[in-house]
Amino acid sequence: MQNRLNKELTDLTSTSPLHGVIISPDLNNRLLWTAFIAGPEGTAYQGGQFKLTITFPENYPFKAPQFLFTTKIFHPNITEKGEFCEDMIETKEQWQPTKTVKQVLEKILNIMGQVNTDQALNPKAMELYKSDKNKFEATVRQETQKFAK
Repeated sequence: MQNRLNKELTDLTSTSPLHGVIISPDLNNRLLWTAFIAGPEGTAYQGGQFKLTITFPENYPFKAPQFLFTTKIFHPNITEKGEFCEDMIETKEQWQPTKTVKQVLEKILNIMGQVNTDQALNPKAMELYKSDKNKFEATVRQETQKFAK
């Protein structure tokens, strides 16, 4: 497992990093990484810096890691506690040992740029998104300014 984690970390930090994503492993806990995600350009999250924890199980890669925003984010597909729908990021039944953290991070970036109206994890955000998209985006910008700087 440690070789796999090292390989993925090297890929994300030097070989082929994701645009707007910085990964930092916890020096005291090999099963914990922190990701700093820049709000994707062209979205209401642009200009924000969002902190995400990635917690690996002991039997990684055979079991999926857990991804959790620790920076408050207003998004219909992310709970107020920062949790994702595991089906959307494919960390539940769809998880395969061949999947990587990078692939999940790419899905998270896509979620930040595109709402899935079938997966409401934050009902208030989803209701606002469906009823008044301009007001939703203004709220996202306001929350991003307040919490993701």
